[in-house]
Amino acid sequence: MSWAHPGGADAGFLKGLFHPVFGADHLLAMVSVGVVSSQLGGKHLLRIPATFVAAMLVGGLLGMARWPMPLGELCIAASVAALGLGIVTTTRGSSPFLLSGCVAMFGVFHGHAHGLEMPHAVSPALYAIGFLLSTTVLHLCGLVLGELAAGRESLSRGLRYAGAAVMGTGMVLLVRGAGI
Repeated sequence: MSWAHPGGADAGFLKGLFHPVFGADHLLAMVSVGVVSSQLGGKHLLRIPATFVAAMLVGGLLGMARWPMPLGELCIAASVAALGLGIVTTTRGSSPFLLSGCVAMFGVFHGHAHGLEMPHAVSPALYAIGFLLSTTVLHLCGLVLGELAAGRESLSRGLRYAGAAVMGTGMVLLVRGAGI
């Protein structure tokens, strides 16, 4: 398996449930999706995370079908860096279009990586349910973090610093994945 996805999906629901929590790339990306959706506010609070989950489902199906997606792992690392940048730069007045497109693309790549693993699971359907549930909860955690920081200057600044750290982590993952 690749550098961001060690091992296979050797179990069902619990493996799917815990992978996003214990995979640093997924944890950071999923929480970041929630934070940027909160920063956009309004109808985007749930629209952005729902876009990610829907795109992840599509990507999962493509992975299960063994549809080739070259550089998939690098795109996952790039998603961490880009979503960290999103936390640093997104405000309530930001245009949602670029962010929505990026979130959809990143969702496809994250889903694809796990779709490749799913046929090896004891129960692919239970793995997918656990994975989707965990992803959704992590999005909601990010949304709550973003909402707690909204209107509080010191918390908002701290969240942007955290976004910079997420972006830096994504850059490290990219460099490692590229073998540089």
